[in-house]
Parts: sequence; C-alpha cells; structure tokens
Amino acid sequence: MSYIEANLQPGEEIQYQAKLHLFLFLQPVVLFLLGWWLYGSETGVLHYGGIFLLAIGLISLVQRLMVKIGSEYVVTNKRVVLKTGVVSRKAVDLVLTKCEGLYIKQSVLGRIFNYGTITVTTGGTTSSYPFISSPLTFRKEINIQIG
Repeated sequence: MSYIEANLQPGEEIQYQAKLHLFLFLQPVVLFLLGWWLYGSETGVLHYGGIFLLAIGLISLVQRLMVKIGSEYVVTNKRVVLKTGVVSRKAVDLVLTKCEGLYIKQSVLGRIFNYGTITVTTGGTTSSYPFISSPLTFRKEINIQIG
C-alpha cells in the first residue's frame, strides 16, 4: 500500500497520479556510456577516468532509482499530496481550496518530451519537484478539482 492510499481521508478519492519522466535517468546513462568509452582507452589516465565516471554513474543511478521509488504526486478530490523520499520523507499536503501557487517550468526538451518541474508555494514555503511527466495535465486536474 502506498503512502497516499494509506493516508486518504474518508470520502477522498484519487483523481490523478503524476509519474516521473524517464529523462530522470538521462544523466546516469550518459555517464555510463562516457565512462565505458573511456574505460576501453589504452591511455592510463583516460582508463582511470572511465572507472571514475562509471562509479559516479552508478551512484547517480542508485540515487535516481530511490527518487523514482519514493515519489508520489497525487491530486484527490480534496487535496494535492506531493511526497518524496524512501528513508526520510518529505510530504506536502495542500487543501485544494487553499492552494496558493503552482508553477510549471519546462525547458525546450521538457516541452518536446512532455516533462517539467512543478513548484508549489504554500504559506511562504516553496517546494520544487523535477522531472514530472505531463505537468500541464497535473495543473489542469488541480484546476478541475478546485472548480
């Protein structure tokens, strides 16, 4: 059972659940490919540089897998719940009627591949959530629920 499902209020239903985009894994893949290419080099310095990049790529991959596993972004009929973290947890619950600000930032690649960063402002606190797939749909669903 997910965090969101375990914390639903009576009469509350999940209307939309956002996913993380696969571009989250672009950096580790690039590091692995570059590291593998340098690892095959016969020059000692480049060979060790390749090993270093492979190690950094592995660390980055594990970190991003933990982000993917531990993230839940949900719009219900009563609130918006944004939760991240596996070992430690950060959760933001926004009552729909008191939603202050929801900002979406998309780069050129983000617009092409349909991902972006959602920034939520609540009571002076700002939280950003990158690599959200279909961020405009997420915002649209919030606006539908607000009425």
